Amino acid sequence: MTHFETTTITEARCPGCHKPILVGQFEGLPARVDTKPLADRQAEIAALLDGRWTYVLTKYRQLWHRDADRIRSNTIDGPIHAEHRCDERAIQLTLFDGKAK
Repeated sequence: MTHFETTTITEARCPGCHKPILVGQFEGLPARVDTKPLADRQAEIAALLDGRWTYVLTKYRQLWHRDADRIRSNTIDGPIHAEHRCDERAIQLTLFDGKAK
């Protein structure tokens, strides 16, 4: 039987938008979440409808994916975080050399 690794989270910066995020692995899959926990169940529903996975941050500082069974049973204690998605309104800086193309 193969077991996939679940790691302790680390704090990092998103390479795209440079916001702080929490990074780890859950059962071998990379997990990158916003540092701010979701406020309530409605916020989790909104994140899920937006296509973002949600995770619970355990007391052992691991991110556990909240699939339908875990959401329904709600047996893992800890704050719930949404998968990080870069702010779509972020503006990319481009340099202009003054020459028309």
